Amino acid sequence: MLKKEQNIASHKSCIIFAKLNSKVKSRREFKIKLFQEHETINLYSILFQGEEDTEFEKFFYKFKSDPKYLKDLQRIIYWIEKISERGALERNFRTSESKMKDGVCAIPIEVSKLRLYCLRISDKILILGNGDVKNQKAYNDNTSLNDCVTVLASLDFFIKCRQEQHKIEINDKTITGNLSFYI
Repeated sequence: MLKKEQNIASHKSCIIFAKLNSKVKSRREFKIKLFQEHETINLYSILFQGEEDTEFEKFFYKFKSDPKYLKDLQRIIYWIEKISERGALERNFRTSESKMKDGVCAIPIEVSKLRLYCLRISDKILILGNGDVKNQKAYNDNTSLNDCVTVLASLDFFIKCRQEQHKIEINDKTITGNLSFYI
């Protein structure tokens, strides 16, 4: 397919998805919020309307006092710190965590009882999502993990559509524009 045909097909996909999404009765609004700024990367997270904590903060608070998962949580925090120093390099993530071709990935890359799902926009932009205990082989066998991946996969699609429509700009470490979404 030629580049122009790909753009037209992608634009049509955005319009179809927007129409389908507008018919969903129980939609939740959320926005992308800057979480931490570093020299090499900006970390963002998702904040649902009416909630005080981002998705990453909910994940952290859920496991920070549980001795059963403390070592796994510390391992994830270690990887976030490493990513903050060096950037969101693909080798630092479990990729192919979603069914679609998108930027959804997970940390840590080593064996762990916990999974934190993220959306890797670039080496300089990472959106921290939520996660849970990984006690099944596939994330989609666990409702909580599947929900985390679904939100991030949808967000990836929304961002790409809005970039095409020039409603979102991604420059270096920043995302600007309309950063509110419904799912």
